[in-house]
Amino acid sequence: MCDAKDTPAMELPPKERVEGARDKLCLKCKTAKPCVTIRRSLYCKDCFVRASVSKFRSALSKSRKRMPTLRVRAMVALSGGATSSAMLQLMADYQRMELKGFAAEPNYAGVVAGHVDESALFSGYNDSQICDIATAIGVECHVARLEDVFALEGDQAALLELVHATIAPGKVRDQLCVQLTRGDESTPAREQLRALFAGLGSATDREDMLDTIKSFLLARLVRQAQCGLLLLGDSGTRIASKLVSLTSRGRGFSLPLEVGAEAPFLGSNSGVTVYRPMRDFIMKEVAFFNLWTAQPSVVVPTFTTGAPETASIDRLTEAFVVGLDRDFCSTVPTVCRTVQKLELRPDALTAAQCIVCSMPAEASAQAWRNRLTVNVAPKDLPLEHIAVPSAD
Repeated sequence: MCDAKDTPAMELPPKERVEGARDKLCLKCKTAKPCVTIRRSLYCKDCFVRASVSKFRSALSKSRKRMPTLRVRAMVALSGGATSSAMLQLMADYQRMELKGFAAEPNYAGVVAGHVDESALFSGYNDSQICDIATAIGVECHVARLEDVFALEGDQAALLELVHATIAPGKVRDQLCVQLTRGDESTPAREQLRALFAGLGSATDREDMLDTIKSFLLARLVRQAQCGLLLLGDSGTRIASKLVSLTSRGRGFSLPLEVGAEAPFLGSNSGVTVYRPMRDFIMKEVAFFNLWTAQPSVVVPTFTTGAPETASIDRLTEAFVVGLDRDFCSTVPTVCRTVQKLELRPDALTAAQCIVCSMPAEASAQAWRNRLTVNVAPKDLPLEHIAVPSAD
């Protein structure tokens, strides 16, 4: 995901660009030799770190200006990856920042970290290292495990709907419904979780299910910690990939909520606001910031780790965006600026919420689904009763 060269497109050959950069100076201080190139701009180490800190604070301040009376606890979603680890460090420094010449007070009522342990699904997942990152920064870390989804009080009905909506009818789905309604003390929660994902047929489905469960658990952590703000570490590269991926899957109606800089979390009824303050960073900037500030992070495995680009829709769109940005370095910034122009339709926040992701669903979504979905196996119907979709 991170290309340390970030070569400009349609300009000079790589060798000539490198030799030309050696003769130039840092864009900011005009005195030091540059160490990194970001979107055709050259920075030395110190200026790059200061510019990154300033960019983060500027992004966070823009959101606060729209909500000047915000005095709530903020939770930083910490996965342990490069972007979330950098965001936690930047947020902790921002909270402790003192304004020169003024009697400064904390920008938020408190800052905590929220982490969802995925070790039940991925081998080699080290949860203790992730918690150590928050401890070293001096931030309290709230942890939930993926298997805790089977013990969510008050969310049993939502989970049943989630299972019915995502798993095909059959023995696996029936067993999961029994486990959710009656409980199965003889089967460990981890085994129940693995059975849930075993019933999904593709990596894309498993990634969607994982994101949904993590959203349920993050919402629970936010309520337990009494936070009104959740910070997600979506970099500009990630937002651009999600825009393409979600659009290709027909989720354009809820795009402003899922990739916007500021949006309600899990629909309009949660009372929690989501910020994405890392939206102006590309993955290359995050990698160099962590390197030069000695910010630790861990490798977070996924369902497509080590898999080819076509393993899932998210993996394919990520490879497409990263490859395009490598040759045309304005790709990600342009897409992210376009994202900020997206606005919700007036009826979006009052529309019925999807039972899977809690995002608003269009009023005609069910009718569209009925036209394209086969509810009865064709072999069970006479040939003359099988409807053939029209060309229009």
